[in-house]
Amino acid sequence: MTSHRPLRGTVFAVAVTAVAALTVPTAVAAPAAAPPAAAPKKAAAKPNDFNGDGISDLAVAAPGGTAGRTAKAGHVSVVLGSRTQPVTARKQTFHQDAPGVPGTAAPGDRYGSALAGGDLDQDGYADLLVGAFKDTPGPGRQEAGSVSVLWGGPKGLSAGATLLEGADRHSWLGKSLAVGDFDGDGDQDVAVTEGQSRLRVLFGPFQRNGSPAASARVVNEEDRITDLAAGDVDRDGRADLVAARYHSDLYEHPETAVWTGTAKGLPAQPKILRKHVNDRSTPGGDNVDVGDVNRDGYADVVVGRDDFRETDLDVGKGGRIVFFPGSAKGPVVSKAVVLTQNTEGVPGAAAYGDYFGSGVSVADADGDGYADIATGLPGKKAGGAEGAGAVMLLRGGAKGPTATGAKLFTQNTAGVPGAAEAKDAFGHSTALADLNGDQRPELIVGAVGENRGAGSVWVFKGTRTGPTASGSTAFGHGALGTAAARDSALGYAFDNANNYRR
Repeated sequence: MTSHRPLRGTVFAVAVTAVAALTVPTAVAAPAAAPPAAAPKKAAAKPNDFNGDGISDLAVAAPGGTAGRTAKAGHVSVVLGSRTQPVTARKQTFHQDAPGVPGTAAPGDRYGSALAGGDLDQDGYADLLVGAFKDTPGPGRQEAGSVSVLWGGPKGLSAGATLLEGADRHSWLGKSLAVGDFDGDGDQDVAVTEGQSRLRVLFGPFQRNGSPAASARVVNEEDRITDLAAGDVDRDGRADLVAARYHSDLYEHPETAVWTGTAKGLPAQPKILRKHVNDRSTPGGDNVDVGDVNRDGYADVVVGRDDFRETDLDVGKGGRIVFFPGSAKGPVVSKAVVLTQNTEGVPGAAAYGDYFGSGVSVADADGDGYADIATGLPGKKAGGAEGAGAVMLLRGGAKGPTATGAKLFTQNTAGVPGAAEAKDAFGHSTALADLNGDQRPELIVGAVGENRGAGSVWVFKGTRTGPTASGSTAFGHGALGTAAARDSALGYAFDNANNYRR
């Protein structure tokens, strides 16, 4: 049985609860109400612009949150970006007991365990995919898991449809998600994990009842996939799928796998990226994202691996980040760059249990054309508080990520709301999204251990020198109108930042 580390800063009780069967007990189920006809195809929206106003929006998961009257079922909140209004001025909340949302809420479903945005029907509005990897979609399918979609529109997100359900008991479908045009036909496709070692790919365009144009399964029974990301690393006009994965149930022998997009979709066998450091193979990690860090027009692969196994010499003290630059032939292993907290110029000092390399996100945070890397350190000691957490931003450059200009924030940093406390797990998850339309993304940070595990989210404003603590804000359940229940874990995941959590 796969060994899992408890959620940092909080612990979820696992409940196996049968729920009512869906109306259509097949892999792709119809929504509760008759869906409207798909809108005429338009230019695809930004991946997380749900209301089509040109400004990014933010989806925030609380997979242990209260859904209506159902405790610990999970919910997802959305704050709509604005040039003038505060972050939480316009918000929405969705759960499986809300009208039009597929499924039925039950304790332990983990609705919001993974999020991803993309314009699946190309109507000009981004849609939100929601994973619930412990959902029970029908009798005999306990924890089979599900992936559903909430459709975007001029007022934000609305009722959706089920895209896929796990077919077998404990399938755990929907733990990781990625969206990209893998076959280059102009329609967005969806990659989703099923169990620990299988991949399902749904090809667009999607109908409003959740039906894809086609589906395929990429099978590898030996490896344990922990995170997915999509991007064009060879600049051929098709998205490539990148996975962080392991060779064993004990999370040993990590590697990074890349499936190159083709006109026929994704191949069965990926390319494996391997890099040797200090006479040890350091090929992969837990979290992965893609972006053009060196500004050469190719998406690069960034892999973070924390140090949850302190005896694992492959990792290095405190965790690490590995950068693989993209090229016409895919990621170039020989030009990989490895960074730890002991790398010269990187802020702070490495310590076991820091979990540097958690919650990796990649985007241009300062508007200079180079994508930057945000990573959490949710186990970092701050002001004497064990496990209070921190977040770091590493700037991109012509040779890849650089320590020059790197920034480190904790809740004790001047200008940051709150105060560092033990087991806050500040930095458990990160995202980079331009919530005010100024072309400089904000740094968003989740602290799932805040307030006895209720969780909170911080927003650091983007500037021409990167995110700043000055004027940073924080919000929790009160601002969203949701219940601040213990172990709700608000900020567990953000859209398009599906960072792995054990």
